[in-house]
Amino acid sequence: MSQSPSLNELLTQQPLWRAGRAPLNSARAGEAIDSGWPTLNEALHHGGWPRSGSCELLHSAVGIGELSLVLPALSALSQRQGIAWVSPPFLPYAPGLHQQGLILEQQFLLQAPPAQQLWCTEEALRSGAFAAVLSWSRDDLPHRQLRRLHLAARDGHCWHLHFRPGHCEQQASPAPLRLRLTAETAALGVTVLKQPGGHAGQSLSLPRPTALLHRQRPARQWPVSLPPRRRLALHSTAGQRAEKATSPARASV
Repeated sequence: MSQSPSLNELLTQQPLWRAGRAPLNSARAGEAIDSGWPTLNEALHHGGWPRSGSCELLHSAVGIGELSLVLPALSALSQRQGIAWVSPPFLPYAPGLHQQGLILEQQFLLQAPPAQQLWCTEEALRSGAFAAVLSWSRDDLPHRQLRRLHLAARDGHCWHLHFRPGHCEQQASPAPLRLRLTAETAALGVTVLKQPGGHAGQSLSLPRPTALLHRQRPARQWPVSLPPRRRLALHSTAGQRAEKATSPARASV
């Protein structure tokens, strides 16, 4: 009968890390998925997103740019395997995904009734048909269910992106990687709450793509805020420009 390995032997293995020792690095090939954000790769001890298992993204509100954080990695994964979207809060915008480099033919939208969303997510994770599965939870989930999702993702060699409300931060979770996302001016704030291979607590600010920033004019420059005569003159000028632009065509006819 083979003897159980000693404590020192276990500590020399890469999957284990002792507090106070240098964090595990990502030297092993295939250990992580490049996030597309160099500063985020540096903050994560494995050098990027995990290839399997659950990753929790705890956001203060929906629509603060949480998808922009994972789109570079999803774009790379979609080049060779499918991506499943399980009951997203909003319908994914296909032209926008295509602009970010995702292969549209590799995107699968799974709409499930609320009572079956967890079952649908678990089956998609365990199927082995997807490189990543995105799911959204609006309420607290039992620890047992969170563990089932994580184990299903490990068994199916799938990256589970679990978007959860910010108040779930206080709940214990089996997910090895947990990030808090907050909205900042022209940026997305990311705080590492938990990660494998070393200590957590890293905070960084990731700038939003310039194309996603809409600079709104001050209200005093809006046409509706102008006096009626000024507003009428503005519309008259625009009409004259349009007439001049079309008059040559009318003359040719």
